Amino acid sequence: MNGKLSFCLVLLSWLLVSCSGMFPDIVSEEPLEGHTFSSAQVRQILIDQPFLLSGDYFLRRNPEKEATNLFQIFLGAGEKAKAEASEQEKRLAKLEEAVFRKKESPAPSSVAVAEYRIKVGFFIDYQNIDIRDGEVFLKVAKEITQAKGAIFVDHRDIQDVLSRTDCIARKDLGCMSKVVGIYPGARFLHLVEILEVPKAGKARARVSIVDTGLNYRYPSMEVEMPINNDKDRQEFMSIIASKLVEISLEKKNTMPWFCKAFSQDEKNRWFISAGSSSGIKEGDVLTIVSGGKIVNAPTGVPAGWIPGNSKGAVKVERIVNPELAIVTLESGAPPDLEDFLIPKGK
Repeated sequence: MNGKLSFCLVLLSWLLVSCSGMFPDIVSEEPLEGHTFSSAQVRQILIDQPFLLSGDYFLRRNPEKEATNLFQIFLGAGEKAKAEASEQEKRLAKLEEAVFRKKESPAPSSVAVAEYRIKVGFFIDYQNIDIRDGEVFLKVAKEITQAKGAIFVDHRDIQDVLSRTDCIARKDLGCMSKVVGIYPGARFLHLVEILEVPKAGKARARVSIVDTGLNYRYPSMEVEMPINNDKDRQEFMSIIASKLVEISLEKKNTMPWFCKAFSQDEKNRWFISAGSSSGIKEGDVLTIVSGGKIVNAPTGVPAGWIPGNSKGAVKVERIVNPELAIVTLESGAPPDLEDFLIPKGK
């Protein structure tokens, strides 16, 4: 009510000034003493954007609550909405300029950026899935994973590691995720729980998706599709595998690429679950990071990851094979099973 009264007083002052033969003030950003709205705001309502003239506009506004920048939401910056909008415009202008320059002047080919490949694992629940369907799906998943630039981790490799634990017996997906993230080092674990692919009829599948780095389980993916022939069966499996790999590649940048140390020898060297196929090279230095904090989006899904404290660094001494390397302690405290080994600069 006070806001409406203030607005009417400002409007009345305009009319009085106009009748006196003077030009009314329609540009001042600061409200007059005792008034809630400035002359510029009244002009915006009456002239620039008359559709804003509604009771809602007169509600007391809170610029901090109006801010929509996710970075502010996560870090609680609490900047004013107007200043944020101005800064955002500047950033967008710089981005547009950078994109234009990039199109006009391509970056020199001599500048190389290390690209580390993630491992994507597939585990089949053969208690509920026909072994023939499972084997066909794994073959399709391997071809698609490799074609999309990721590293395929087979069911058998995961089964071999998990068989030495009680994770499967307890049906503990969190336990499975933790173990598989250490060795064989899969960043994403796709647990195929249902895979029904009849020769004719309705095919159905359900897959649980776990990010082993965040130890976070995304909502299960469920797919149904009518099947009429073998071509449809193959297409159904391809659709599922493609979607799972795409999700992995889309979510992988939530946190930096990492690997973990899973064993130590008598010479105080550590074996890591990454080799040449992952992009690791001799001489690479990996920072040892103890844990981290997930930053959730407003929807509750992980949007980012803040690394924990750095406790030291290791250096890649030798590449054993495409999936295995040896590192030595470069500085600080040695790594343990829980630590993330992140390439410097990532």
